Amino acid sequence: MIKNRVRCASIVLGVLGVGCLVAGVLLIVIGDSVVDKMIEKECQLREGTLLYKNWLSPPITIYMSVYVFDLTNPVEFLNGAKPLLIEHGPFVYKEQRTKTNLRTYENETLSYQEPRQYIFDRSQSAYDETFKFTTINVIYMTLVNLLQMDRIPNVYRSIVADVVATIEKPLMTRSVREYLWGYQDPLLHIFKKILPEIVLDDQIALFGSAVYLFAYDTYLIKNGVGRSSQVGIIERFNYSTSLPIWSDPYANMINGTDSTVWHPNARKDERFYAYIRDICRSVYLTFNETRRNFAGIDLYHYTLPETIFSNSTDNQGFCMNATTANKTHALHCLPSGLFTQTPCQHFSSVTIDFPLPIIASNPHFLDADPIVSNAVDGMHPDSELHRSFGDVEPRTGIIMNGSRRLQFNMNVVNDSSISLLSNIRPVFYPMFWGSEHAAIDEPTAKVFRNFVVIPLLILTILKYLLVGIGICCLIALCIILVVHRRRKQTTTVDFSSSVANETSPLLN
Repeated sequence: MIKNRVRCASIVLGVLGVGCLVAGVLLIVIGDSVVDKMIEKECQLREGTLLYKNWLSPPITIYMSVYVFDLTNPVEFLNGAKPLLIEHGPFVYKEQRTKTNLRTYENETLSYQEPRQYIFDRSQSAYDETFKFTTINVIYMTLVNLLQMDRIPNVYRSIVADVVATIEKPLMTRSVREYLWGYQDPLLHIFKKILPEIVLDDQIALFGSAVYLFAYDTYLIKNGVGRSSQVGIIERFNYSTSLPIWSDPYANMINGTDSTVWHPNARKDERFYAYIRDICRSVYLTFNETRRNFAGIDLYHYTLPETIFSNSTDNQGFCMNATTANKTHALHCLPSGLFTQTPCQHFSSVTIDFPLPIIASNPHFLDADPIVSNAVDGMHPDSELHRSFGDVEPRTGIIMNGSRRLQFNMNVVNDSSISLLSNIRPVFYPMFWGSEHAAIDEPTAKVFRNFVVIPLLILTILKYLLVGIGICCLIALCIILVVHRRRKQTTTVDFSSSVANETSPLLN
């Protein structure tokens, strides 16, 4: 009876132990590979996948928060004092993106255009769009920069400036709505009447004109089929594999995605490259730390490096050619933390090439040369508030939180031949900065946690639990067999002793 029980227990433990051990080892060896295959299948930009659905129609809202700088000492500034600026904002806009002219190709690429619309969200904004502030007059300062760039003699510059001064002034006061989305400029209004074939529009919109032009940009990207690490990578922008505007091939490279897509199985040692259309250049983020969000999901926190806009060899191509006295060309580089937007930003209202003397930087001159930030009162750089970042769920590559932050500045110059600017201090004048940001909301995060994070956690626990159960069962089997063998040996010895005693003589 006992022998049968031991045999049954041994069979059960042996089968269970071997089965659990084999299943656990198989899950360890091929489980991750199977899961990765499933994730890679869903992380392709092709019809029917989860990534394609979310890319075509993002489940979370993208916002653009704009902060403007109000000049509080205009008279003193024009007479040589530092500009004293006060930041006002945010002015928050809901960003609506629509993929249009979408086409797919046999070489696993797809092309599209992406018009954007911005809707003011008063509930999240500090002020209404009608809020007014004083800042640099874009048209006036652009003309002054143009006169200096073309090396027009002083006497002619003075005449032109005096004529312009009857219409325009170095400073202006506008509402945020006018400043960002359009106002009628008096000088352009006159030229539109005189030269309608050159000046097509008399409206100036610091943000709206760029939004209008971006709608016609065409992207050709890889869909990630067959190579998930390439998903979303821009292969061509406006039918070209590189840009034609900077000083060397390195600066003209188009690297990475559009910053809304990243590949699964992200690594800490890689760079997160993205092409930023707003500034006509590629940048990259690097791993900073692992953060856990409000839903308990671990994310890789990538941030813009401190040296990304530094005055270095890597950034030499973003310096512009300047004509020297002997008619040769030399590179004119801005201080660290700044880079020119002259080749990138143009007036959309004129048919001739009319570059804007706009200079980009991090907000509040974060990481810029101190000589830049010290020339302005009111800058308070903060890495947490003013540095671009992206939070990526590493297994799937889904970007769950991110913010792209940029500041746009005007190159204010002193010109002794222009009376209104003869005393002004040359400065890189901050106009406004924006943060394009999106974060996963609580319902979406919970869905992701329930359908991705928790199942993956259960799978991880299960495979090691099975191995543990299998080992425990086999150990128990060994113990039972050893104990049973020892009991059997003891019983045999006792029986032999009894037989020997029964055959011994009773009397000696």
